[in-house]
Amino acid sequence: MKLTPAGWAVLAAAAAGYAAAVATGYPELAEIAAGCAVAVAVAVAWVLPVPRLAVSREIAPVRVARGDPAVGVVTVTSTGHRVRAGLRARDPCGPRTVTVDIPRLPPGRGQTVSYRLPTQRRGEIPVGPLRVDRSDLLGLARRVREYGEPVTLIVRPKTYPLPLLPKSFTRIK
Repeated sequence: MKLTPAGWAVLAAAAAGYAAAVATGYPELAEIAAGCAVAVAVAVAWVLPVPRLAVSREIAPVRVARGDPAVGVVTVTSTGHRVRAGLRARDPCGPRTVTVDIPRLPPGRGQTVSYRLPTQRRGEIPVGPLRVDRSDLLGLARRVREYGEPVTLIVRPKTYPLPLLPKSFTRIK
């Protein structure tokens, strides 16, 4: 679990607001600073429990022509006793990252989400490991867990069918 840059900024604003309240004698600044600190504390408490999840990811097909569709399929199952919401899966695909929002997970149930992988660049593109993160509603704190191993997506050049060449006639004398 860690604070996001926004979380650190709100925490710094809380400290600066409290220091300004003490220096200037304005109690309203201290109240605002306390509100900021409470927001960060609630964000940390929101993401502190480790979600119990069973996560699997598949890529189909593993070999594809440039520009043709390749999809990733993520299945997330909640193995705990609580409803899980606010989950987001991030799958690194070469230099890009594909982000997928996971729907609300009732206890003991799963959701399957598919997403398109980028295939505009040829070559061997490493995909994964899949990262599932949970963040609070304000985006102040985040917990990230990795699932699975990296898989290689092979994007080959696109092939085009050529027309048949005409038959040649040879003259016999």
